[in-house]
Amino acid sequence: MKKLVCVILSLILCMSCACATATEANIPEVKWEHPLPLMEVQSDYTMLVNADHLLDKSFKPDPQVKVTGIKRATSAAVYMEKTAAEALKKMFAAAALVTEYNYVGADGKTKLAQYGEDGMVLYLKSGYRSYGTQATVYANYLDRNNGVDDGYVAKPGSSEHQSGLCADVLNADYAGRPTMTQDFKWTPEAQWMKENCAEFGFILRYTEEAEETTGIKFEPWHFRYVGESVAAYIMAKEITLEEYTEEINAALADYEERGGDSEEQIAYEFRKMNKPPETFVLDEYGEDGDAEVSLVF
Repeated sequence: MKKLVCVILSLILCMSCACATATEANIPEVKWEHPLPLMEVQSDYTMLVNADHLLDKSFKPDPQVKVTGIKRATSAAVYMEKTAAEALKKMFAAAALVTEYNYVGADGKTKLAQYGEDGMVLYLKSGYRSYGTQATVYANYLDRNNGVDDGYVAKPGSSEHQSGLCADVLNADYAGRPTMTQDFKWTPEAQWMKENCAEFGFILRYTEEAEETTGIKFEPWHFRYVGESVAAYIMAKEITLEEYTEEINAALADYEERGGDSEEQIAYEFRKMNKPPETFVLDEYGEDGDAEVSLVF
């Protein structure tokens, strides 16, 4: 006789949520109170790179891969950190499934973009850039801009491109232009990416509202990989990576001041994540007369 098995999947964002009972073994005595798991916020994918948090000249993403299988806005090979590259390819694939999309044009009116059988097509402009390459890009920009640093190009060591965790992404029209301009924000592709990037672990890194905070002018094409949970948190709260980092540092300081042990908490989170499902018999019966069994993850 076969028992009917019901599988109930419950995605838990906060590892210390109410469903964890006080009698569970090895629960840390000091509770980590931030809504994101500690193992997520301490991930290397969330590292802050800016003028105050520089990367060493020798820094290179590891592992680093050549990004293939998607359209590029350049004939040159583009490299990224492996996990970020795989996430970017998923975002491109999801865009290709979009056949219609409502967006707001420069005139403030809602418009409908319609696509053919290839769906919405994105183009990768750039990914990883070495310290030396960024130094050249920065110097060339200063030459073209009469020596004025107006925040459009990051100084070497302060560029996220050196991390390998970011990508500049355009549509077909802007991919063919010699320079990227902020009016890209009025395209359906830019608006779709801003709306959906967190699903793939990306954030719109340099927003129009936060130029003073980031120190970089608005770049509607620049997406930074931080992981899905962190990306969802940042995009939902509409904060910058700088503000997120400040918030996390404050939470960590409070946690340690209360006697929290980061290693113990992360080990606990891993146990929770890998814990086998609980089983119990429901007070319900299948057609064969057997009690149904529920598995709760």
